[in-house]
Amino acid sequence: MPLEKVTWSLVTAVNSDEVLRGNLLRSDETNRANEVIIEWNAPTASSAYNSGMDRTTGDLIVFAHQDVFLPLGWASSLSTCVNQLEEIDKDWGVAGVYGVTNSGKGVGYVYSAGLRRFVGESFTDPTQVSTIDEMIIILRRSAGLRFDEQLPGFHLYGTDICLEAEAQGMKNYVLPCFAFHNSIGVKYLHSSFWQAYLYLRNKWKKRLPIKTPCTTITYGCLPIVDHLARTCWSSIQGKQKPGSRVDDPDKFYSDYIRHTSK
Repeated sequence: MPLEKVTWSLVTAVNSDEVLRGNLLRSDETNRANEVIIEWNAPTASSAYNSGMDRTTGDLIVFAHQDVFLPLGWASSLSTCVNQLEEIDKDWGVAGVYGVTNSGKGVGYVYSAGLRRFVGESFTDPTQVSTIDEMIIILRRSAGLRFDEQLPGFHLYGTDICLEAEAQGMKNYVLPCFAFHNSIGVKYLHSSFWQAYLYLRNKWKKRLPIKTPCTTITYGCLPIVDHLARTCWSSIQGKQKPGSRVDDPDKFYSDYIRHTSK
């Protein structure tokens, strides 16, 4: 039986036209979306994504960072993976392209310019996880999930909505839809990240500890202390050399990523 073609909407929160046009809109795959919704200069990621969701018309919604590049064939992979996921779990909650299990094991396969490396390992089937990375978030409108607009800033909203899905009895998954995150590397996590961390620590205190793709949310907040200590030590040692965004993600993908991916 042939797979059903999936219709999807694309939503992105944007604060730079240059970054948007140089990455997400540079990909021909974005033209395969039924609609592209751009939310400009929103105060938080959650408010931007809820507003974008309300402007879409279909059931399947892909939320992507403005600096994500979708390589050739991504839309086809999405259709295949969503069909597979529907067969496994028709009431799934949240999907993404990279995430972690409750034990903290990373699942997914992407390339990060900020980290200057591949993250994860190649896989073939939708895989259940606890939380996902925010670079790409996939939702069904029919699931009834909403982003928490009380969550400050632009961090950990992927973790939060996964926990919302879990609280409503839904499972979360990572799909084998390889993507290129053309991000800028960071030397340390800014205070805005830890504000979101503390908000989720309080909101989900009965669920702690919570594994996320970049940290663990705990009652004692030891990851904050550990991060600050490691950041200070790395700075003293001069070892912090974060990656930078590439100028032409299409060419970089064609010349390097496609030929070196597993």
